Amino acid sequence: MTVVRREVGGPPAAAVRVRPVAPLVVRGLRVVYGPVAAVDGLDLTVEAGSVVGLVGPNGCGKTTTLRAVLGLVEPDAGTIDVQGVRGGTLRARSLVASVPDEPTGLDELSVGELLQLTAVLWRAERDFARRAKLLLGAFGLRERTRSQLVSLSHGQRRLVSVVAAVALDRPLLLIDEATAALDPEAVIAFREVVRVAAERGAGVLVATQDLHFAELVCDRVTLLSAGGAVAEGAIAELRRRYSAATLEGVFVATLGGSGRLRELRDALDAL
Repeated sequence: MTVVRREVGGPPAAAVRVRPVAPLVVRGLRVVYGPVAAVDGLDLTVEAGSVVGLVGPNGCGKTTTLRAVLGLVEPDAGTIDVQGVRGGTLRARSLVASVPDEPTGLDELSVGELLQLTAVLWRAERDFARRAKLLLGAFGLRERTRSQLVSLSHGQRRLVSVVAAVALDRPLLLIDEATAALDPEAVIAFREVVRVAAERGAGVLVATQDLHFAELVCDRVTLLSAGGAVAEGAIAELRRRYSAATLEGVFVATLGGSGRLRELRDALDAL
């Protein structure tokens, strides 16, 4: 974006190039549960139009990071800014749409009723209904609009959550365990939806253990272990840095998995 400043009555000043505010900037985030630091000094930036992956094993701090961004847990240290707004405030929450790991509750509602409720609670734009209808069709759910959520499979329920979040068209989209419970066809469709959301200008943060999905959809990844980042960068850059052919190779190299893999192979050979 170019901004031109003028003095009143004077000639135009030189144009100044202004960098758009990133949808998410996290600095020094620390979240402690009792004696355990679930997130410990995490720095993270999600630019507009990019997909960033938080990748790591169970318990590494992925979900806690997303919950902190949403204002569902209070950070013990650090800062969170959502498009320049302090994280956790009502204004910041209004700028974020999220897909939870376990979409539960409101099971007595139909798919259509859940989408209507989402539109009202989030004060969605008029185009929400059109986008939601298109996404339901893309995921093969258009005929389930009147079905109660309780009647859907786990994977279908997650897809309805994806529809609601993406149709809101917010600057920041958070997705927890992106491919959990999805069949291969749904994963492919979901991958394309994520990329289109980014192409439309959203910043997307994906927490996942699915290394293949992360490698296909993410522009950058942050590998987490014990609440802290052990590697961060564009995937091609990380592959070069660790002399790895795939993101899986980077994961093994950075998280010390090679030793565990040798132990596993030794144990299997001894069976």
